[in-house]
Amino acid sequence: MSVETGNGSRSNADGDAVLLARDEANSGPVEPTPSRRRFHAIHTALRERIALLIYPPGTRLDVDQLTGEFKVSRTPIRTVLQRLEYQGLVTTKHGVGTTVTEVDFERLREATVFRLRLAELIGDMQPLAPSPAVIEDLAEAREDCRALLGHPDLVAFGRIDIRLHEAVCSVIGHSLLRQSYDELYYRTARMWVYFLPKLDWDEEVTLFLGDIDSVLRALRRGDTRGVGFEIRNAVSAALFRLSELIRAAEAAPSGG
Repeated sequence: MSVETGNGSRSNADGDAVLLARDEANSGPVEPTPSRRRFHAIHTALRERIALLIYPPGTRLDVDQLTGEFKVSRTPIRTVLQRLEYQGLVTTKHGVGTTVTEVDFERLREATVFRLRLAELIGDMQPLAPSPAVIEDLAEAREDCRALLGHPDLVAFGRIDIRLHEAVCSVIGHSLLRQSYDELYYRTARMWVYFLPKLDWDEEVTLFLGDIDSVLRALRRGDTRGVGFEIRNAVSAALFRLSELIRAAEAAPSGG
């Protein structure tokens, strides 16, 4: 599906998004051209804002406002929005514009279960050796997480979770597996931020610290299969803790 431009003509965002997706799925290295670096920076920023509910469901993403913020033309912004729509994070409607999608808990649960299955493959499909830089960053993230005990901060918690996710992705050598796992993470990340205020904060931080420790131990011993199984177990346990809240949210009246 193509994107309407302001004057009613069609943009080439579809073609750009397809080419960028193909590049990411390609098993060979991709030269980081200025346009790709620009796309990645904007896409990463907007995707993180959606995942952390800085842009809650229903938020309208104004193309002109974003062009001003990122100091680019409208075409790169439209290309990023097209990619976000493909990833299920925004929707574009004629006459309305682009808005952040609502949280569909049933689909998010299904995506989370699929992500669990993909995590089991991390150590079997072209795994990469953990880098010292990744281990160091995750160790620092652990200390940042420990500082959240007694100090609720949803955005800080979410950003630490993204750092854990990036550490896991760093050992996935199979490009299609990495791309699929990454997209599933961002499809489901909003669920945790949405429900976290309904849980015991310090208990969740303590459990999260244990998850980080488990992944860190696997990284330090170079056990990529262990990384996959540790993150699978952590996400599975979190999904179990949220199960009652998810059922209640699914049963709630629409818009309630």
